[in-house]
Amino acid sequence: METCQPFIVFLTDALDYPAELLGNKARNLSLCIKEEFHVPPGFCISAEGYLTFARHNDLQQRIDLELYRKDFSAMRWEEIWDVALRIRSFFLRSILPAALEKEIMSYASKWPSGTKFAVRSSASAEDSASASFAGIHESYLDISPDQLIEKVKLVWASLWSERSLLYREEKKLDSRHSTMPVLVQVMEPGKISGLAFSAEPSTGREDRIIVELISGSLDLLVDNIEEPERIIFEKDSGKILNTDSKRTISLLSVNALKNLRMKILALEKIFGQPIDIEWTGVEEDFTVLQVRPITGLASDTDDERAWYLTLTPGKKSLLALTEKVEKHLIPKLIKEVESFGKEGPFPEDSELFLERLKQRGISYNRWKKTYWDDFIPFAHGIRTFGTYYNDLVKPDDPYEFTLLLRSEDLLASQRNRKLEALAQMLVKNRALKKKVADFLAGENDNSTVQFMEYLKAETDGGTNFVADFEKMLTEQMNVYYDNVSLADDPRSLLKTVLTLADSTSERNEKPENLTIKHKLENAYLEKAGPEKHDEALNWLRIGRLSWKLRDDDNILLGKLENHLYLYLKETMARLQKAGLVEDLPGQIELDEWPAVLESLQEQKKYNPPVSKTTTRTKKRVGLKPRQLVGQPSSSGIVTGKARVIRSLADFKDVANGEILIFDAVQPQMTFIISLAAGIIERRGGMLVHSSIIARELKIPAVNGVSQATELIETGDLLTLDGDLGLVVIGEPEFNLEHADLQRF
Repeated sequence: METCQPFIVFLTDALDYPAELLGNKARNLSLCIKEEFHVPPGFCISAEGYLTFARHNDLQQRIDLELYRKDFSAMRWEEIWDVALRIRSFFLRSILPAALEKEIMSYASKWPSGTKFAVRSSASAEDSASASFAGIHESYLDISPDQLIEKVKLVWASLWSERSLLYREEKKLDSRHSTMPVLVQVMEPGKISGLAFSAEPSTGREDRIIVELISGSLDLLVDNIEEPERIIFEKDSGKILNTDSKRTISLLSVNALKNLRMKILALEKIFGQPIDIEWTGVEEDFTVLQVRPITGLASDTDDERAWYLTLTPGKKSLLALTEKVEKHLIPKLIKEVESFGKEGPFPEDSELFLERLKQRGISYNRWKKTYWDDFIPFAHGIRTFGTYYNDLVKPDDPYEFTLLLRSEDLLASQRNRKLEALAQMLVKNRALKKKVADFLAGENDNSTVQFMEYLKAETDGGTNFVADFEKMLTEQMNVYYDNVSLADDPRSLLKTVLTLADSTSERNEKPENLTIKHKLENAYLEKAGPEKHDEALNWLRIGRLSWKLRDDDNILLGKLENHLYLYLKETMARLQKAGLVEDLPGQIELDEWPAVLESLQEQKKYNPPVSKTTTRTKKRVGLKPRQLVGQPSSSGIVTGKARVIRSLADFKDVANGEILIFDAVQPQMTFIISLAAGIIERRGGMLVHSSIIARELKIPAVNGVSQATELIETGDLLTLDGDLGLVVIGEPEFNLEHADLQRF
């Protein structure tokens, strides 16, 4: 016979219930209360409360659909973030059962009007001896009673955050049977707060106590807003081992430090093992906020939690990064690209040539590091804005926020508009269009010199078209991609322009789309109200900057790489002329620049490395998969022939209306997507470049399709469902299914 489990338990009584019901965090604090330590009073919403809420809204079925759409181990981090965002949206839009909501509010009303609360997770596996989850789940401070229900739902949703999912996967914990009790406590901020470890986590030494303390509330330390003072004690004697004595005395007296050490030792004795403590107040005001065993002590010096927490940088660090990227890094990168472009032709003087090659190589190394250190983390600004928008607006579509980011003046968009303008020149001039088609049909070299002479003399408008085309090559296609420069293949670009001219699709941003964007922005700011207006506007600004710069940085880096590529290409030619290289490599690896520089500088033989390019997959023999599963990326269903894109050479064969299959789409190549009827990509994520441009152009898309370029062949007939994330290979069977239904 099943026993009826309570929805809510006072924190003082939590020790009387199992961890499966209330979580270790609540039970640990209840034990502290029993041992007469001061703990902020409160109550715990049990796992039964969570399960009742989940059943009431059929949440587990929705969660299972998201988690088991494809093998979790095959998901990229961006796909996991997408899953977490959709699940978070489910929780935000779900309603608590009336009895549960009434009971929560009844318990909260037991404290005086105006009381503020802290709402924290107390998941069943949290703060156990085998797994900590510290900082993985959400916590909310200074919450008024009218905000309580929403924050409880957000804490529940954090059970399925990308950080939590990744951590549980790492620890081999079963996500499906996870539950989330929630701890609600009265806010009791102290003048001084801190963290304490009764052993040294990084080394496993149990003869030391580590304390980090800060003036003010603990969240300033936990969220990395303020730098703490750090004290290292010798556990037995209490001797301070670090030398930061002046700063230590500025916050705590000698007696206060002694008292703090005694409190830490007393708590360690209660739990019978090294512990991690969060606290506020000192001496008689010492208050325990959380206490947990230190996990993995001495057996694993890698703090996995620290890495997972870097996936979602805090507000302060993101604001600082925004300022750094927008005001310093991007302008500096643009200036560097432009300065290389102004240096003119390759110098004949060998010393000057070598110096310029070296400058480009050093620049490449520096910006490559900046890309990983700053540009990639800055892309999280989009996700932070998306989460903020969804929490505030609670839209039906969890990706509605992307409509507020559209139409930013991306460098790739500027390039694509110029491409469209060239295509329109052909649309308006049939004779010119025919000449271009005839030129492409003939046997011509890959330069534009012959093309210019061919058009200028015989066709009205030919001179202007070729001038604009050459300008496009030198200013927009001077980008390194796929081990070559896009400007090296003018015929492919010309073919794209001609194919665009044959397309009747209007790819420019329509006025109604801009109207929708403005209406959403007004509704968003209205929802924020006067109190949050500036905050909401700031997050929108960060979202838009992140959206724009995460695209622009790839283009700008591609231009920078192109300058190095051109010098390496010229160096190879000079080495060959000097007899120092036998055969010119088909592709030039930029990372080889120091070896190439040394060969020319010292006039010694250079042996190109084996190409890193993956060999094209041969045509499959035998059975082919019928259905592939990925992630929904852009809404819509389309049937068409496949065109697998493995390299730049495949661009020239793309026909209008084909479904393009990529391993990974980069901003350097998005101009080709204007021709597509649909997009399939191996790399997954709703905010990767293929997803962004597919939604901009209203093209159905599916990404996260494992081995997409291997399992699909050019010419295959595909049906792509961008709503379900499915790809069907072969003839659709809808007619057969319809015929079967007619018999009933």
